[in-house]
Amino acid sequence: MKSGVQLEMNFENNRNRLKRQLNSGEFFILFEANSPSRQADLETSQERLREIEFAVASIEGISASLAITDKYNTPDSWNVADFASALDPAERDRHLVILSGRNTSFEEMENNLKLCSNAGLRNIVPVSGNSIPGETAKQTATRPFVESLHTINIAKKSFDDTFFSGCTVNPFKYTPADLFAQYYKLVKKLYQGADFFITQFGWDMLKLQELRWYLDSRGLHIPAIARVLMLTPEKFENILSGKYPGVHLSPDFQIILQNELKYSFAQFEAAQWRRIQLQAAGCKLLGYNAIQLSGIERPDKIKIAAARIRDALDEFKHFSEWKKAYFEYLARAEMAPYPHRFYMFNQLFAKAHIDDVPQMNDANLPHTSSWERFYYKLCKFMFSHSARQSPDEHFLSKKLLVGCPRCKLCRLPQSFYICPETCPKSLANGPCGGTKANGECEVSGNECIHSKKIRLALWLNEADSLEERYIKPGK
Repeated sequence: MKSGVQLEMNFENNRNRLKRQLNSGEFFILFEANSPSRQADLETSQERLREIEFAVASIEGISASLAITDKYNTPDSWNVADFASALDPAERDRHLVILSGRNTSFEEMENNLKLCSNAGLRNIVPVSGNSIPGETAKQTATRPFVESLHTINIAKKSFDDTFFSGCTVNPFKYTPADLFAQYYKLVKKLYQGADFFITQFGWDMLKLQELRWYLDSRGLHIPAIARVLMLTPEKFENILSGKYPGVHLSPDFQIILQNELKYSFAQFEAAQWRRIQLQAAGCKLLGYNAIQLSGIERPDKIKIAAARIRDALDEFKHFSEWKKAYFEYLARAEMAPYPHRFYMFNQLFAKAHIDDVPQMNDANLPHTSSWERFYYKLCKFMFSHSARQSPDEHFLSKKLLVGCPRCKLCRLPQSFYICPETCPKSLANGPCGGTKANGECEVSGNECIHSKKIRLALWLNEADSLEERYIKPGK
């Protein structure tokens, strides 16, 4: 691996065009470029990246930048900072870099931040990282994951104002506990210093509006980017087979896509271009600052995408016109994955933006059971001081009751006595985005531990702690 990244010139901290653009309100596009597998030649891959960068820079009529992903298409990719070092040094403040915590130690993550800093890569979006498709929960648990909140915390505290840091959220959740867990964690990320957020990709525009309404109703007016996927037949099949954790297709939408597949590939592709146009225009009208377009990496396709999105923004100037076209194109299909279809507000799509606090639907969150209350009280009685004790103290009791893995710092008292290590990714501060449509863990099939924490927090009137309490790493 080349060490040239560390020798690149540094930029002044106050020069950040992506930050200025997000804060200006001018709608723009981020095109994803994926860091390549280590089986690919790095220099050849970097040359392709330069070609993509040139194509993006030559776009007219709408601003565009790059979002360079880490360990997205392959679990063993080249270091993302090394890959991104191919970018023009004078243009790096226009682009952003995704930093994955999968298969990464804290020392490696801190080194990646140093590499980004020295290379003049100022815009970062930490993610905890996905599990590898086909892995069992036990296999996932053997891999290290640096939680995105920890990376945000390191970036803010150890690198001063070097980075403009974003975060991610998956609003495409259709059970109350799963949805609220996502929103609680998003707010915690914002409190910890995230400057903007990017959504998971999905096709339910009601969910994108729901997220904006939720944050606006709380006075959290944060720059937002909506991730959009260019579907191909292969990606469609991969979503159906679960290779994109946290991405759900409703039965109605599946039928629409299957009907589109009956014709030629050209017709299927044309349908996806129109869908992207509608999503992009809708995102702008709903208050998103940009879209991050995934699945388009060829220079010629990038130019086509930019032209079509620019045309769509010119076509739809008013929300009512866009809404009519959106419903007609989907034939009013149900976009929620039946039977799970919880939406937080009951007036979505009545208008684009809220004037006051919108009426919320009853979440009907399940109450704690008598067993859960007894278990909590028992663990609190026995382990309330465990954070200040040696890992070996009361070890057998902790092993029996909570599956204690003997962490250096016990986090039970901060986690409602649900051990964070029982999450396959060891996420303590909130869920990943990969839960199934019914709220189950993407790899274990069990209920997500953060849904359990929500029940206990509501029972104890401590829901605020799910947003405000930063739980430090245990190992």
